[in-house]
Amino acid sequence: MHPRFAAALLCTATLTACNGYFGVSSGDGDGGGGTTSDAQGIWTGTTSDRFVFNLLVTPDNQVWALSYDETINTAQSLFRGTGTTSGRNFTGTGKTYATGAAGAVNSTTVVATVANAATFDGTLAQNITFTSTFSNQYNTAAALADYAGTWVGRDSTGSNVTFTIQSNGSYTANSTVAGKVGTCAITGSFATTSFGKNYTNATASFGGTSNCADKLATQSLTQGVGIRMVDSDTTKQPLLLVETVNAGQTLGWYAYARKQVATP
Repeated sequence: MHPRFAAALLCTATLTACNGYFGVSSGDGDGGGGTTSDAQGIWTGTTSDRFVFNLLVTPDNQVWALSYDETINTAQSLFRGTGTTSGRNFTGTGKTYATGAAGAVNSTTVVATVANAATFDGTLAQNITFTSTFSNQYNTAAALADYAGTWVGRDSTGSNVTFTIQSNGSYTANSTVAGKVGTCAITGSFATTSFGKNYTNATASFGGTSNCADKLATQSLTQGVGIRMVDSDTTKQPLLLVETVNAGQTLGWYAYARKQVATP
């Protein structure tokens, strides 16, 4: 993974808020005449290193960010973090999970500013900048029926992955890990949340070492989110982002996938 981008994504996603909500009282250091800031939402954008990322800030202060590039068939990096806010200014800390068999885990900080339901921009490590905009899809409650079907994409082990999702949110997935004799079997679930927003809780459990990446074999990742997005390009099928970590936040697994059209 490009080291500058690893730092960039890590920083990007460390942004959350304090005190159980994502706003602050007006005039509290906002630098904008009493503007109230709110980071909650799905934010989509790019870094100055030209990677795509999707940043989720939830009502209960979780922050998840997944970077990916479909043109080079790569799920690049995952971030999970929390942070603090003052006015429009956000500072946070968290962990990033790199792509590949090693899947290095690192920590960092970031500074950024946010305009309510509009823009979320900042400066990252080594003068990398990012810009992102609010997605109105965030305010539509996730429906498990929309997750049902077959999805094909790429996961963080550098493998092709296929998800088969049932209408109740349970799923099986298979990925082909380089150097392994067979297919890594993955099971998990998506579950709606009480917030009524466009994301689900997600889990993932992995098969044994003969087929799965060594770091993930037999592991259960019980913290995570799933996000289904409809692309503005109507020629593309819906996009699914899956982002999971274990309870100790020492392991992460993530993927992007496109829904497959059923054949008659």
